[in-house]
Amino acid sequence: MLFSAYSCQSNQPGSTDEQIISMLKDFYTAYIIENAKMPTDYEKINSMKKNYCTANLLNKIEKEEFDYDPFLNAQDSNIEWLNTLTVKKDIKNDNLYKVSYKDTFSGTQVLIKLIVIKEKESYKINAIL
Repeated sequence: MLFSAYSCQSNQPGSTDEQIISMLKDFYTAYIIENAKMPTDYEKINSMKKNYCTANLLNKIEKEEFDYDPFLNAQDSNIEWLNTLTVKKDIKNDNLYKVSYKDTFSGTQVLIKLIVIKEKESYKINAIL
């Protein structure tokens, strides 16, 4: 009885995991599209980051000097990545989510690991591993 109650609870639409996965898909879809546009609208991209990421993460990224985009683990963006974009929850760590896509430039599978936390009433990306 306990097992069936637990499994029903975790599979309900609107569960926390589903909300976070949906949020990450929304972010990555919009982020990839905006980064693929020429010219790139950096104000819009920064606004997206503020909406989907914690201030702590944005401060850390700002202090680093990356020669690539840490959200994409790439220097450029391609709208075709959306065809292979997946978001999954890590089964071992409650706050860890894995975003992946196939890089059409190199043909390799790209994996980005993210820590997501609840901040006020919404979920936000707090770290990129």
